[in-house]
Amino acid sequence: MLERVLPRMRPPSGRHLRTFASLTTASLAEAILPSLTLIALVRSAGAEKSGQIIFAQSLASIWFLLCDPRAEDAVQRFVPIEHRRSGQGSALFIRLLHWDVAIGVAATCIGLLMTTTVRLLGFATDEFALMLSLAIVTRGVMASHGTTSAAFALTDRLHSLGLLRVSCAIVSFGLALGGLFAGGPLAYLAGQALGTLVMTMVLYMRAKPAVFAEFGPAATRIRLPSGLVAFSLKASVGTSVAGISDSGILTVAAFLGGPSLVTILKIATAPGRLYANLVIPVAAMLYPRLAQAAVAEDGRMLIKRDLIRATLLLAVVGAACLTVTLPIANDILSMMYGHQYAEIGTVAMVILAAECVKGLVCWANVLPLAVGRPTWRLAYLSAEGILLLGALFAAAWTASNAFEISLSFASGALAIAVLGVIVWITLLRRIVHGDR
Repeated sequence: MLERVLPRMRPPSGRHLRTFASLTTASLAEAILPSLTLIALVRSAGAEKSGQIIFAQSLASIWFLLCDPRAEDAVQRFVPIEHRRSGQGSALFIRLLHWDVAIGVAATCIGLLMTTTVRLLGFATDEFALMLSLAIVTRGVMASHGTTSAAFALTDRLHSLGLLRVSCAIVSFGLALGGLFAGGPLAYLAGQALGTLVMTMVLYMRAKPAVFAEFGPAATRIRLPSGLVAFSLKASVGTSVAGISDSGILTVAAFLGGPSLVTILKIATAPGRLYANLVIPVAAMLYPRLAQAAVAEDGRMLIKRDLIRATLLLAVVGAACLTVTLPIANDILSMMYGHQYAEIGTVAMVILAAECVKGLVCWANVLPLAVGRPTWRLAYLSAEGILLLGALFAAAWTASNAFEISLSFASGALAIAVLGVIVWITLLRRIVHGDR
């Protein structure tokens, strides 16, 4: 058995390691630095005010998830196909990028209009309406990040993308933290918006030249390829469901347990988010490989080899992460957030375990898209979202305080993660053995 497993765990090349290190550093920076600003926010503004800000950010996230066309998924699948067919890959990329920007601008304007309406009707205070408006602007500014980031994957420049993301994360961290100390929670949100604007401009200015260098200039206008809209719609709905089941948990928690439950869950999910950001680069690197393998003669075996290798490596990483983190979780959270949050370490470790389990099949985020099966991803994410929300409602009905609710929900999330791994491994066998 060991002789069969070890070859599949053969380490990747130095170039792949450099790309992975760059993307992982970027993901960790984008997870750790906001966590540090959250610590500062909780300590300076208190749990109640912090919960309101987190709630506003969750609402903004849900709104843009509902409006996100997921042009980045269509870019990675259809631009290479269109370039081989007509030589107009760059034109298609520009068309999709403009499409993404226009939808982001429209969603921002509509979101601000709805916020103003809610305030005028008396359903929100002036302060919360301003918080929500700033959160909406931040999300609107970053609407094109997915598409511009996809350009780096298309042109095999993910290493450069990672370095850019690290630099922008540091700038955003400095602006948000400076705003918090200079002007309080509202200035904190304004600093985040400004940092997001900087990143948007940097990515846009680097993405277009990279695509033109790889696929040639966008000489003519182009019609959308057949199947692109349907593909984008299914990918968008799937991602929206996944995001809503994430951000939606905090939103629903605000209604079930108030700001205190929101703050506890936000803190408890931080280690899990950190680990999730560690494995996200694996999916990002697999997507273009899987998409190419899907149209190759021996593609099924290539897909199977890459996914088994990734799963085995991530099993080792997840086990090591839990082993290191479990004994020190309570002490770390107590040191960062205060002694009143020490017991949240138990909840955080259960959620971290759930993320480690989900990380085993992190490739499930991109495999259905790479092989042209976005419906599979949509169906799974819908079921997962419903189960997670059901777990939160069940926890709220059976537990008596915010800590017990969060612990019960975390246990449910772990059980759902185990079930999800079983489902995806079963589906993988169908993909590899002919049903693509």
